[in-house]
Amino acid sequence: MEKEVLRKYKMDCRDDAVRFLKSMWREEPQPCPLCGDRLDFFHKKAKKSNCDWKCTRCGERYDTIKILKQLNGE
Repeated sequence: MEKEVLRKYKMDCRDDAVRFLKSMWREEPQPCPLCGDRLDFFHKKAKKSNCDWKCTRCGERYDTIKILKQLNGE
């Protein structure tokens, strides 16, 4: 499961993925690993959540909790 997530998001190791997740939780997201564009909150109106992000160009959704669970093999 972990290798699938790393391959999907073009990351070399688990540390890269954890660093990426932590940056989103700090609300300082890194560029989208797929296209390099910026990430924005997935939920903007009712509530801003630092757990769900979406790329403004390619539309990939980053659900940080789901990604973390996949990294942990759950």
